[in-house]
Amino acid sequence: MSKDLRKYLTPKIIARAVANNEPLVSTDKLGSLPYAMTPYRSIIPTFMHGKKITFTDKQTESNNRVRRAIFPNTIYRFVYSRLLDMNIYVRMTTTALYQMERRGGFDEYLLTIGKSKCDDDKALFYKRLVEEAFAKKGKEVQAKDADLVSGYGEEYVSTVKELQRKFTSLSGKGKGNYL
Repeated sequence: MSKDLRKYLTPKIIARAVANNEPLVSTDKLGSLPYAMTPYRSIIPTFMHGKKITFTDKQTESNNRVRRAIFPNTIYRFVYSRLLDMNIYVRMTTTALYQMERRGGFDEYLLTIGKSKCDDDKALFYKRLVEEAFAKKGKEVQAKDADLVSGYGEEYVSTVKELQRKFTSLSGKGKGNYL
């Protein structure tokens, strides 16, 4: 095994591969897309929410400056679109996932973000699909949500709104609006 490969393989990964009598994993497959999905890499939409690769200088002990790249934390997930009624396999940053949870789901996230936050062609395609579906089915989905809320009663809805106000006032900057 070469020295450059050793620094990418952790002892846990090596132990698992040896225990299962498998070949050692190559570095290009660590922490990335599942192997079965690699032929479809070009059609997976990417939601970066404005995050980009940034560069900084790292100063060594001998005062040499080395250029260093800082990559955004990206993950691959299935997200469900209620308007399109389908699961979509996406690549996204953790910031985009947080914003998706905060706004109430994938459809709401796509409807509220601007084009500056969504700069991938495939992501813009899904944004356009969700906007068209919202124009057709938006009132029906809102009516279903209203029926669902009305089934709980006014006391429950007022209690949830009161807790939401308390929670957002405690969190400071208005973050954490989950209810």
